[in-house]
Amino acid sequence: MSYPPPPTGPGGAYPQGQGGWAPTPQHGGAPYPPQAAPGPVGYPPQHPPGTPPGWPGAAPQAPYSQQQPPGGGGGDQGKGLKKAVIGVVVLAVLAVLGVGGLAVYKAVGGGSLPSAGGDTQSDQLLSPEDIEELLDGRSQALKSGDEDAYLAPFTGKAKATQQNLFRNLRKIPFSQAEYSILNQSGNTTDEYGDGASVALDVAFVHKIQNVDVRPVSEWYRWIIKRESKDAEPQITRVGPASGAYGSASYVYYPAPWDLYKDMHVVKQDHSLTISDKKYAADTDRFAPYIEKAAKDDIELWKSQGPAGTETPTGFVAVLERDRKTYSSLYGSESVAWEAGQSVAMPTFDADSSGEEKDLEYGGARVKMDMSGKRFTNATYWPKLVQEISHHEFAHAIVQPLEAASGFDSENYLSWWVVEGFADYMAFRFDRELGEWSIRNDVTGKAFGGSLPNDAGFDDEVSTNYTLSYMAIRFIAEKGGEAAALKFVTDHYDNPDQLDQQLREATGMGKSEFEAAWASYVRSNS
Repeated sequence: MSYPPPPTGPGGAYPQGQGGWAPTPQHGGAPYPPQAAPGPVGYPPQHPPGTPPGWPGAAPQAPYSQQQPPGGGGGDQGKGLKKAVIGVVVLAVLAVLGVGGLAVYKAVGGGSLPSAGGDTQSDQLLSPEDIEELLDGRSQALKSGDEDAYLAPFTGKAKATQQNLFRNLRKIPFSQAEYSILNQSGNTTDEYGDGASVALDVAFVHKIQNVDVRPVSEWYRWIIKRESKDAEPQITRVGPASGAYGSASYVYYPAPWDLYKDMHVVKQDHSLTISDKKYAADTDRFAPYIEKAAKDDIELWKSQGPAGTETPTGFVAVLERDRKTYSSLYGSESVAWEAGQSVAMPTFDADSSGEEKDLEYGGARVKMDMSGKRFTNATYWPKLVQEISHHEFAHAIVQPLEAASGFDSENYLSWWVVEGFADYMAFRFDRELGEWSIRNDVTGKAFGGSLPNDAGFDDEVSTNYTLSYMAIRFIAEKGGEAAALKFVTDHYDNPDQLDQQLREATGMGKSEFEAAWASYVRSNS
């Protein structure tokens, strides 16, 4: 989907009647506050050679992306297709099998907890009880806020990095935060006379208040050493766990609390906006607009969404200006043209006892590139910051609704439903911007009358996003907004029932709907 780059002309104003818009006043008639001196504009994709960075005529603003499975084409193409590789989303199997993190780790090739080396229990320097005490001690110290107790077993550089981590984590309103063992390898005995040393893969299992509907996790590796029975176990190194199934994308490292020496957090009723402390002034300026988008999405879902859905009532948004750092967040893959991403967070150790319906995903984490024009546009940044936030939070609000599928699933979400819904939510609160997108991305473009199956390439990307938006908008106009949101919910839960879901929402099967939608596109573009 295409979004407007900065306007040109005197003072950055876009002339009326030429496809743009004037700044929309806030309540009370006051204009949007002008932006402070904008930061660097390193937003991919760069304008093609010879293309002036004006509006219109400039390269369109890039759409957003979501997490891409290994080997995929990047960006939102992966969002609709990630079911195809659900077997490698290691933690996701927890929701299906109802087993602990250790069993899952073993299922995808991780080692088992080794039996202690040596002939007798007395040979052990690092017993299972020692390991459990290290994990439980860090969990309890984090909960109580006892920094000295938390840091006690860490040494060297690990102690300094864990001090930053502890202080950052204490800024987040967790309802659950604890360490759990995934895998262990190494020598727990003093068999060779040089002490015991093990590599421990640890899940930081956590649940952020109002953001996560189930616990999720991030995976670390701790190197633990103990020189003798008289010495205390020490954690000498900490980093990400090794990539699950050959990909680092599914350990969800690094989170912002790992990256930033001093993490800045703006807590509001429906959002946590996070950045490096050095970006605090900009983050504070953007946070009210991010909160407004969060509140809009949540209230719309509450009033028009199906009853009984288990969805978040708050969101995490991480703002990052450095593109390399942005791309590294949560270990998720990104593509050059993305402006933001909603990273799906699998549920950790879901219960499949039948007592309650298990959820494959416990929540999502949104990250946005603060160097992009939505944030640096001197005139329209309030409008555009809300628009991208609406889109990404829409992905996050329905993420827990995506049904567990297992390793052998052949059921994939339709790309146009996923991205069309997110853009519907963005433009639902700014119809003028939606109309601009149609004029810019669809009017005068080749159109074959088929619903988009993926983002496509080059100029197709913007067009396919907007066509998808028009599909969900058409459903809402045909059957009502509540019917459109129920359609999205039903599709997330049962993606192989698209034809029946369209009949319930619009009275038309897929073929008839596609033809009617194509006519709608032609008459509205």
